[in-house]
Amino acid sequence: MISRETVTAQAERLGRSAVLLANRTRDAAAPRLKLLAFNTSAAFRFARRRLEARPALRDRHEPWRRFAVVTIALVAFAAAYFDPVFAAVPRAWRSPVHGLGQTITDFGLSGPYLIPLAIFLIWTATVDWSAFARRSRLHLFNGTAAAWYAFISIAGSGLLVTLLKQLFGRARPRLAGELGAFHFDPFSFDAAHLSFPSGHATTVGAVCFCIAILFPRLRLAAIIAALWFGFSRSVVGAHHPSDVVAGLLIGGWFAYWVAIRFGKAGLVFLLPEGRLPQRRRSFHLLPLDAHRRFRRFVHRTEAQAHRLSGKRFDGL
Repeated sequence: MISRETVTAQAERLGRSAVLLANRTRDAAAPRLKLLAFNTSAAFRFARRRLEARPALRDRHEPWRRFAVVTIALVAFAAAYFDPVFAAVPRAWRSPVHGLGQTITDFGLSGPYLIPLAIFLIWTATVDWSAFARRSRLHLFNGTAAAWYAFISIAGSGLLVTLLKQLFGRARPRLAGELGAFHFDPFSFDAAHLSFPSGHATTVGAVCFCIAILFPRLRLAAIIAALWFGFSRSVVGAHHPSDVVAGLLIGGWFAYWVAIRFGKAGLVFLLPEGRLPQRRRSFHLLPLDAHRRFRRFVHRTEAQAHRLSGKRFDGL
């Protein structure tokens, strides 16, 4: 039988070990916390200086009217011509493509995008930038700015759509037979009435717009992926087609708005008049040598594709 003195001694040893571990953890975390505070304050000062140095860009027109007109028109068109047809399609007819839709629909979850971005941003906020060479700091700066752009675009559009879902309270397609395709119950806080807009489609729209604007050569692929992954939500019966259209547009337009804000601060993007924001020529995520090798690889791939199709290739 274990005596009371033995139990007390073991408890004291465990207590001393816990205190020692806590002290070591605090000592190890203190430099990181100091770097976090310093890097955060330096980043805000840097952004403020960039904004103050560009007064002409601060008042540049942002296309809110165009966004509203295009979004309302496309959503109304989809609601008028596609939602009633989709609601009338028997469930059995959708089953052949349901499995494929179920496989790809989770690409619209925001977690797989936001969690790696958040981890990277936390690391950049707690690392000593002065320990890197000048060129490495430039690549780290570019990567951090791009990560913040993607994180704000995805997370911000997701929060906006969460509010809109509660505001509209549209019934899911599975309730269309009972309630109709256009039943709304605002602020019901019921998952069955959170159909409009589609959150998955919003995430897909934001992610694909980020890819399209950061990597213009992938623009067509990003558009196809946005439509493919977005409308998988209708295939699995989770959303009406107009929900998906609204989600894709909100995600894309929100990422567009964030790109304009970054461009006004002189980060990542240039803002040519009357055109989409363009990636700055000095913006490279890869080291210069690796970037050149990647461009040569893309050039050879495009040339080979044109030769196989029998078309002339006029690449740079």
